[in-house]
Amino acid sequence: MPEKLLLIPGPTNVSEVVRKAMSGPQLPHVGAEFYATFKEIIGLSRQVFRNEKGVQFVFTGSGTIGMESSVTSLVSRGDRTLTLSSGYFGKRMLMLNQIHGAVAESIDYPEGGHADPDDLRKKLKGSNYSAVFMTHVDTSTSVANPIKELVAECNAAGVLSVVDCVCSIGGLPLEFDKLGADIVFTASQKALAAAPGAVLLAASDRAIQAMERRESPIESYYMSLLRWKPVMEDPRMYLATPATQVLQGLRQALSEVMSEGLDARWARHRKLGELAREFVSAHGFGFVADEGYRSDTVTSIWVKDGMAGPIQKTMESDHGVVLARGIYEAKDKMIRIGHFGNLQPDVLEAALASLDATVSGLASAEPVQMAERT
Repeated sequence: MPEKLLLIPGPTNVSEVVRKAMSGPQLPHVGAEFYATFKEIIGLSRQVFRNEKGVQFVFTGSGTIGMESSVTSLVSRGDRTLTLSSGYFGKRMLMLNQIHGAVAESIDYPEGGHADPDDLRKKLKGSNYSAVFMTHVDTSTSVANPIKELVAECNAAGVLSVVDCVCSIGGLPLEFDKLGADIVFTASQKALAAAPGAVLLAASDRAIQAMERRESPIESYYMSLLRWKPVMEDPRMYLATPATQVLQGLRQALSEVMSEGLDARWARHRKLGELAREFVSAHGFGFVADEGYRSDTVTSIWVKDGMAGPIQKTMESDHGVVLARGIYEAKDKMIRIGHFGNLQPDVLEAALASLDATVSGLASAEPVQMAERT
């Protein structure tokens, strides 16, 4: 069976070399071979994050594990936290803060709206928040938030910042040391073009110190970054059995990222984003994300209510291209196009031509414009 083209917001297609790296003999998590592999992964991760100053983490789990590890490691019960919610995954960060006992507040933006640094500055003034949580790109809406400005506001107020970069690292420019955030995390299956199953996270010295100064212990075994820290420094230390085959594939994927070069990779993703936006504009669809805040890694569009399912089904059955629908309430009226990883512009152009043919063939799937916000 021919491989389907995954244009969903993760996972994405992996290279044949990555697939082969994962399908080799089972690698034990003890012994010199794995220790050397893990140290190489940490080094490659530092290069991808452009992280020389902070602590670099890699461990088994989904992006949500990275998110919850950040919350549970930094937040004690009763801490006052703020979440900037510009989509489904902002809401998830807020929920995790609530689950872990924070006095959790949020600034909520309308669907497609971006987080505003001015709003954050006003909220932080005279406040006692311990941390601010935000997404770089929320895959539910394809909004790319202005994280440089948002993180700068946090730093000016002396508040820790945590950035969900699951849909950005490897596709959008991000340099951990220059950004100045305290925790940045991603997952293996999106712009890094590896298989699902690995969390990659960078933490500043300030974040580590905050964890160490907690008056109450971190209420998790597996998701305590302080427990993982010595393992990152010496993989002979044991905390939990890693998914060694996933890590084998991740090592190859990270090597491919660095072989292409970050600047070249960011430029290719910028081209992919431009192609997607040009297609949407030319065909009269409504963008979900605000103009000027649309990601180069995923594009969310509005279609006629009830037509997202038929479009998704036809694209997969007739063209071998898998698209995603909106999440929950938006599932029948939103299509999400993931364009990241190893995807090349000519392949995206061909897929968009198939989408054009699909929409044209579904007579009732007329494009609609974004509803005016109130």
